[in-house]
Amino acid sequence: MTRAFPRSIIGIAVLALFAVAWAGSHGHAHDHDHDHESPIAEFVILDRGAERAPVADVDGDHWHGRLPDVPLDGRVSLGAVIVSADGRDRDLSDPSVNDFGVALAPGAPEGVVEFVDHGDHVHVRGVAEGVSDVVFTWTHRGELRYTTPPIAVRVVDQSHAHDDDDHAHDDDHGHSDDHGHDHAHGHGELEGVRLLVASLDGPELLVLDAVDGDVLATFTIPSLGRVYQLPNAQLAAVTNRDANRVTFVHSGLSAVDHGDHMDLLEGTPYVLKTVNLGPQPTHFFAQGNDIAVYNDGDGSMAWLDARLLGISLDFVQVPGTAADHGSLAVVDGYLIGGGLREAGVRVFDRNETELASFGGCPGLHGQATLGNAVAFGCSDGVLIVQARGGGTFAANKVGNPAGSPENARVGTLVSHPSSPVMVGNFGQGIAIIDPVAGSLTAVALPAAPAAMRFSDDGELVVLTLDGALHRLDAVSGDVLASVQVVDAVVAGQPRPAFALSGDHAFVTDPAHGAVWLVDLDHMEVETHFDLPFAPGSVAVMAIPGAVIH
Repeated sequence: MTRAFPRSIIGIAVLALFAVAWAGSHGHAHDHDHDHESPIAEFVILDRGAERAPVADVDGDHWHGRLPDVPLDGRVSLGAVIVSADGRDRDLSDPSVNDFGVALAPGAPEGVVEFVDHGDHVHVRGVAEGVSDVVFTWTHRGELRYTTPPIAVRVVDQSHAHDDDDHAHDDDHGHSDDHGHDHAHGHGELEGVRLLVASLDGPELLVLDAVDGDVLATFTIPSLGRVYQLPNAQLAAVTNRDANRVTFVHSGLSAVDHGDHMDLLEGTPYVLKTVNLGPQPTHFFAQGNDIAVYNDGDGSMAWLDARLLGISLDFVQVPGTAADHGSLAVVDGYLIGGGLREAGVRVFDRNETELASFGGCPGLHGQATLGNAVAFGCSDGVLIVQARGGGTFAANKVGNPAGSPENARVGTLVSHPSSPVMVGNFGQGIAIIDPVAGSLTAVALPAAPAAMRFSDDGELVVLTLDGALHRLDAVSGDVLASVQVVDAVVAGQPRPAFALSGDHAFVTDPAHGAVWLVDLDHMEVETHFDLPFAPGSVAVMAIPGAVIH
């Protein structure tokens, strides 16, 4: 896949080129100091946790520079610039051609470090405090072509280090060390958290370690998929629209409850089940123990009990009236949903009995719930349906504000139990919807929203089409802080998406094949994870409250 590179990637490339120049002019003459039979002219180690800064280079049978310290129970990520003796810069993007590896040096102390090879970079993990020696390798088309001299690596317990310790930022959790504060605590919140990422290039999913982007599992799915987070974040869902299937993925995480705490166990992710819930499953709803899917192929709606996933294939199937594109929700134990062409919604119980219907919502799309109310986006406002108890319902239509731009409408909605309002997109801004007051207030933003979510603590986070991420006060719409994350979206190209975990956001970058990690507390971009495909949607998988023992 051909990709243009963002400004940040270009900066990294410049640093990589600087690494070669730095090694070649580092107070020694490489063109005559090397063994004439050496297959390499340059071998430079880069610290990927410090924007690929060069840290050590080979000079004949010894090194100049040193490796960054490895945090105990953490890791550093190292890349390389390898120039062969014929002057060719060896491209490490395809490990089947050029593979960069690491191993324990002969006779070096064991049990201090362990390794993970990724082909174009390596991870060195700290197992025990101490010092050992490692060697790096270059393999060309399956043939080992070069092994470096040994170089020392030190594992340190950073929990004993002072905040201003020289090595406080040497550990690579994949972030730059120039942010002026210690990210170790923030990344500790991500220990044991995993990401499920869907490809836009083909029917593929990746499960990543949220700390450093390590690929933990790869799955082929029936068709291109869109991932959704579930209330039970141990699992995630994937709609495979073109294959008429829905896939449920298990994070591989489990926990042992000791009463006063839970120990997190990290297993291998796996596909829990793939089911047929109807033709062209598209819109997905999950709240509490309820999962519901709107099938565009026939307008039918499937309603599942999340507690039975992996145990029973039973679900409620509500017939549709015709092929449509719709939205749905479960409120007070009842399924409420309808389609864009239907221009309204119907209410069903678990016996598939229709209890009520409400029209007057042209272009129905998107929904969010708050208490016993659900709001559906319409081309001319929002339709709010309220459960009154005993299987009775009432509806109220809230129109768009007077003078609204012609193309402004609510088509996506989000909510949070602690927020008194729901929020929808609205032209180049958002619509703040108060279901009690029956009001819709438009608030302008620097650019139109691409995606919106509430954080765990009820703060609104919005990603706009100019590539910036914003924290907002949901009630007033005031922007509290912003940070530029990805390039502005080009019309007709895939939009970025994001997921939240605590004080961090994970933003997909389809244009450059990456996921960006953002510290929401300080509103800073910490690092990015390179992916082998253009990522689409992303979901967080975790067991809240469980910690690695």
